[in-house]
Amino acid sequence: MDDEETSYHSRRYSQSHAVSSATETLTTPYHRGRSFSTSSIDPSTLAVQLISSVNNKLKEENEIPDDVEICEVTRALLLGAQRLLLIEELPKDRRENQYVLSGYRFYKSANDCLKSLFKLHNETMNIWSHLLGFVFFSFLSVNVFQRKFPEASTHDLLIFTAFCFASLLCLLCSSIYHTFICHAAHHVKSFTATLDYIGITFLITASICIIVHFGFYCDPASRNRYMIFSCLIGSIGVILPFFRFFDTKRYRPLRIGLFVAMAFSSIVPLLHMITAKGWTESFEFLKPALLGSLMYLCGVTIYAKRFPEKFFPGKFDLMGMTSHAIWHIFVCLGIFFYYLGSFHFYSLRESYGCMV
Repeated sequence: MDDEETSYHSRRYSQSHAVSSATETLTTPYHRGRSFSTSSIDPSTLAVQLISSVNNKLKEENEIPDDVEICEVTRALLLGAQRLLLIEELPKDRRENQYVLSGYRFYKSANDCLKSLFKLHNETMNIWSHLLGFVFFSFLSVNVFQRKFPEASTHDLLIFTAFCFASLLCLLCSSIYHTFICHAAHHVKSFTATLDYIGITFLITASICIIVHFGFYCDPASRNRYMIFSCLIGSIGVILPFFRFFDTKRYRPLRIGLFVAMAFSSIVPLLHMITAKGWTESFEFLKPALLGSLMYLCGVTIYAKRFPEKFFPGKFDLMGMTSHAIWHIFVCLGIFFYYLGSFHFYSLRESYGCMV
């Protein structure tokens, strides 16, 4: 473990110890030789004393650089237990979208996060758009395997399975992340964010691979080369989320750029198809994929531009009908077009995929 990691874990231990010590101090029966009872003061006074005690404890332990953060967390937890928060009431590192002004959750337990599934807040649409999408595409995935493909090879069935799995993984991980994004513990938010990014990576990679598999059906050398290429590009999206910097507000452009670059890596095999088999035939084969990719691109553009909340701050906080939720809807549409496209690709696997 390097010095930076050691310093980070030491700092987190000191912060947790400070909060624990401060809480014990406030709830002990005798404080500095005088009788003390939490029932004799109102909650606001208790909150002030708790924050003050945490602050003093951190000063004693020379943790001044982080005391503001801990006080913000403590205050947000106290308020979050009673109501939804305004953006300025969140700890600074949780203020990820300055145009969403209210409706924030902030809880100390996973149980509270789960209970919030059935409440209205600014993540409601983010959670349910993909949770309902997960249920819907689960039924569609079952339908894939109920249909009869007597001439399908093992590889064909594997590619269908991979796409269905990647789609469901993306939707489920996204719902999990947006459910637990409000957890006060950094490691919980970070872990669920990592799941979300990995799910996105799997979906992009699987969407490319299903085109490549059927588009180069009788050219195994090209098919394998491009599928390996796509998986190698996808591995970047699996590895990077495990680094702490990746999920920070500062690196949001990097995250968007990475996923867009992964999607555009499909241009390489697509150009090969068009060059080898002609524009007209390739367009007919790729039509569903073009529609699906257009949905993905529209969604990520809206997300990157933060439309509409950037132009109407605070107006779309209720239920969270923001750019992120709109992106989610476009992702579901994109998956649906690729799902329909998978049968289209399969039906043309020989007439197009084996074209010389």
